[in-house]
Amino acid sequence: MTHPRGKRFSSIGFSILLLGACFLVDVSGHTSQAVTKSNAPRTLILEVINRHFTVGEKIPSTYLKVYSDGTAECHAPKYWDEPDVAKTKSLPIEEFNQLKALLEQPDLLNVKHRYERMYTVMDSWMEWTIKIDHPSGEQSFEVSGFSPSSAKASNQPYPEALTKLGCSIQKIRSEVFGYEPHRAEADCDSNQEAH
Repeated sequence: MTHPRGKRFSSIGFSILLLGACFLVDVSGHTSQAVTKSNAPRTLILEVINRHFTVGEKIPSTYLKVYSDGTAECHAPKYWDEPDVAKTKSLPIEEFNQLKALLEQPDLLNVKHRYERMYTVMDSWMEWTIKIDHPSGEQSFEVSGFSPSSAKASNQPYPEALTKLGCSIQKIRSEVFGYEPHRAEADCDSNQEAH
C-alpha cells in the first residue's frame, strides 16, 4: 500500500521536473520564439499588387505579401484568366530583418506617389502598387515598369530607398515563387555589387 505522502511527493516531483523541462526549452529560445509568434496577431507589413497593362486591360495579381511573422506569400502573375496559384515561405530571420530595416528607412516616406515608366513598350507592361504598414499609418505608391537603369538614363533616378526596396521585392518574389524574367534584375545585381 502506498502512503498518501508518497503520492503527494510523486506529483510534486513530477511538477518540478515538468517545470524544469519547460524552463530548459524556453532558455534555448526555440519555444519562446514560437510562442511569441503564435500569440502575436499576424499583420500585413508589405503588399505589392502587380497590374499587367495590355490592350486596354488592367489585370491585377498579388505579387508579394509579407506578414509580421516573417511569412511571404506570392501568387501567379495574371496575364488573362490563368488559375490563381499561391506559394508561401517563411523568410530567414536575417532576410526578414533586412526587409523590415528597408521598410523603416525615413527616406522611404518621402517617395512620390507615382513613378512613371521610363522605357518604351510595344503593347504591355507591369505596374506595382506598393503598400507599407508604418506605425504612423499606411503608405501607398505606384511604380510603373520598375527599372532603375532606365530611370537613371532618363535623368530621373529613383530615390535610393525605392531602388533598394524594389530590388528586395524582386529577390523575395524569386525565392518564394521561383525564377521569373525581370527587366530590372541586372540593375539590382549591379546595385548590390556597388554597395
